Amino acid sequence: MIRYTENDKSFFLEGADFTYAMRVDSNGYLTHTYYGAKIARADLGYYRPENVRSFNPVIPGTKKAYADIMQEYGTANLGDFREPAMISRSVSGDCTADLRFAGYYILPKKHAVKGIPTSRGGETLVIRLRDGYNGLSVYLYYTVYEKENILTRRAKISNTTGDTVFLERALSFTLDFYGSGYEVLTLAGHHAKEKYPQRSELHQGIYSVGNIRGTTSANHANFIALLTPGTDEEKGEVFASSLMYSGSHYESAEVDESGRVRLSSGINPGSFRWKLDAGEEFETPEAVLCYSNAGLGLMTRQYHDFFRRYVINPKWVYARRPIVLNSWEGMHFSFNSERIFETVDKLKDSGVDLFVLDDGWFGARDSDRAGLGDWYCNEKKLPGGLRAIADRCAENGLGFGLWIEPEMVNPDSDLYREHPDWAVGIPGRPGVPSRNQFVLDFSRQDVVDHIKHVIGDVIAGSGACYIKWDMNRPLTENFSHLLPADRQGEFQHRYMLGVYELAEYLTKRFPDILFEGCSGGGGRFDGAMLAYFPQIWTSDNTDADDRSMIQYGTTLVFPLSASSNHVSISPNIRNGRATPLGTRTNIAYLGTFGYEFDVNRFPADEFARIPADTARYRTIDGLIREGDVYRGNNRHDGNDALVCVVSKDKKRAVAVYLQALNPHKMNPRFRIPGLDPDRLYRVDELNLMLPGSVLVNLGVTLPRYRNDFGSTLLTITAVE
Repeated sequence: MIRYTENDKSFFLEGADFTYAMRVDSNGYLTHTYYGAKIARADLGYYRPENVRSFNPVIPGTKKAYADIMQEYGTANLGDFREPAMISRSVSGDCTADLRFAGYYILPKKHAVKGIPTSRGGETLVIRLRDGYNGLSVYLYYTVYEKENILTRRAKISNTTGDTVFLERALSFTLDFYGSGYEVLTLAGHHAKEKYPQRSELHQGIYSVGNIRGTTSANHANFIALLTPGTDEEKGEVFASSLMYSGSHYESAEVDESGRVRLSSGINPGSFRWKLDAGEEFETPEAVLCYSNAGLGLMTRQYHDFFRRYVINPKWVYARRPIVLNSWEGMHFSFNSERIFETVDKLKDSGVDLFVLDDGWFGARDSDRAGLGDWYCNEKKLPGGLRAIADRCAENGLGFGLWIEPEMVNPDSDLYREHPDWAVGIPGRPGVPSRNQFVLDFSRQDVVDHIKHVIGDVIAGSGACYIKWDMNRPLTENFSHLLPADRQGEFQHRYMLGVYELAEYLTKRFPDILFEGCSGGGGRFDGAMLAYFPQIWTSDNTDADDRSMIQYGTTLVFPLSASSNHVSISPNIRNGRATPLGTRTNIAYLGTFGYEFDVNRFPADEFARIPADTARYRTIDGLIREGDVYRGNNRHDGNDALVCVVSKDKKRAVAVYLQALNPHKMNPRFRIPGLDPDRLYRVDELNLMLPGSVLVNLGVTLPRYRNDFGSTLLTITAVE
């Protein structure tokens, strides 16, 4: 709900349990006044804490310091020395923007942003700010959802100056908080160790994360949250932001000399400069802000509901997902039709729904050194082509899936030999390879159009009903052969616009094909990708213990069904750790489930369990897609972890418990959060019938595990 009060020029934005308030001050600045638990509407102009006086510059003709203003979209070069949201530089070199309120309007339903994925629906407030000296305009978009604790923010910068300006910084938002004492939470890591939580105290100065790799990256997620001290799963206030963008991003929390905190997020200024000619506009990605007054657990459930309701394709979000066997860990590049047919035949009646042929099916692709860019089936390797594999799958009651990496090219490829200028690189300098490949210049329309054509034709003729889209290296050099010198700073963002254009084209051309995202694992796992790919490969690390930690950070924000999880062989090929099949299976159940192994190397007794394990998953997969997540301990904080998924009506639940190292002490005991305390529940695996209040507060005790990495799955049903 959005309300404007004319007498004190105040805006009140209200969701389910929060209020976000702004007002226009006497000098015409749009100021932030409150964000937090829902409050009554009142004139909040009285609430102006004094800031430390440091010879601060003042607004001409007043005694008001610029630094005192809690601006909704911070600017630079006037006396507010905190990190700005925007820096615009004129052709004369002036980088000052004095943005003041110039009007507003309310949209009953927000508009889509051309070229950039955003969430759907929602009442939207649009506020125009204008520099009265040069005419530059900025439009701030605030979307609220009456039944959610979510607020989205973005900005549109409109060059109404009559001359060219250069944007050197264009973040999606800044947000100021009175007071200090907050902690900051981010998600960091690297390839095969994605989204590990980092929690730190804030001190005077700037805490920032982000990257200039051209992807969301495995190193830093585009997520940041402020936490009140002592916040845990069930208590404390959380102010979080998840940026719907898949390129280089930046997040920061700055504490100034007065103890105020400014939260910021958007496109990383370190890889961005945009030429904005007169009359042109630039739109930033959307930031999804979430408020929780009941800890990280409530934040998680609110984010999950939001992405399911307003971001993921409605066709797929609650649809039953196929259980897949992916060929990569089992075969890598070493396969032919005979080996594939043998695999597919053995999967008949296993409960696996779909066979995915990963890298190695096209061009001269017998290793990662050649073939990328040559998107035609290697029929010497696979006689009869992809359709023959799809037909063999169909004979065995399976669907067929296919891996692609459309953004890349090997120097040893027909495409590169014909179009070397299509690869990102700087004339006169040697190209910078990674994984023996270059990046195609998706800032160029001719490149995007070519890939649309060749990949579209491959998919159309393949018989595939599932596509895995991978992207296995960062961007370097950041130079396009077609962009003029004064637009080279636009390369990375234009590249992302090209990726989104291709994703939009393919998913609309093939609406009945399920697309899965991937970027060397979880390197491009973000809300924008979820708009096209309802599930994303969470990590190339399939070890169950590591995955419990990777999946914790991933599903802190994104729904379980978006996390693609596979059971692989033990010892794990990445770290050599041996874990029981039951543990590997239980951890993989906490998402969209599948397998990753060679059918001839998977132990016969474990292979024989697959029909029962897939059948069991089908009894809980509705909960995984639609339920609410509650967490107990997690492996980042100790030796064990608990994830409980509870149906919206509290009638069903599934709990997965993991104990890493066997302490040889007391039997494992844990509480089961999220249940209705006034209901009676049956715990099938333990043959118990107990009130919800007992399960929530006292919990259950398990038999001791004999070995390390023990795990238990409990199904819990309300007794009517």
